Amino acid sequence: MSDLKENRVATTGAENFWYILQCITFGVGYLTKVPYKKALSDAGLVKMTSAENAWYILECICFGSGYFAKVTVKKALSETGATKLTTAEGFWYILQCISFGAGYFKKVIYRKALSEAKVIEMTAAASFWYVLQCISFGAGYFAKVIMKKALSEIK
Repeated sequence: MSDLKENRVATTGAENFWYILQCITFGVGYLTKVPYKKALSDAGLVKMTSAENAWYILECICFGSGYFAKVTVKKALSETGATKLTTAEGFWYILQCISFGAGYFKKVIYRKALSEAKVIEMTAAASFWYVLQCISFGAGYFAKVIMKKALSEIK
């Protein structure tokens, strides 16, 4: 956990540009970042604002989307030693992985952001899947941008 606090994560100019562009489209960037910050908050790395808490609750009410998004981020954080998954989170992560590996593929993106923060190394398999995700219209990169934005808010 201390590695995340010690390694200040900065977003590049391009990452800031894409994050703002994602926020302009109906707040998608911001609303996607909220569950990521919740996972970081669960690990004791960042404090959520009252607005973020309200949006997280609303996202959880919407078929649990906020909670399920948080689970994969928390799984990536657990691999750094920053936090541990609850039994329920472990169950939902496994269930997400069963559905065509969706949980794993989402976690790859968060691992990439954490590797750029120098707290975890990418495995060869994770690097391969990240590149493949980036080839498909930059989906991996754009998803990583939001995670890096959340990481940059660690004080």
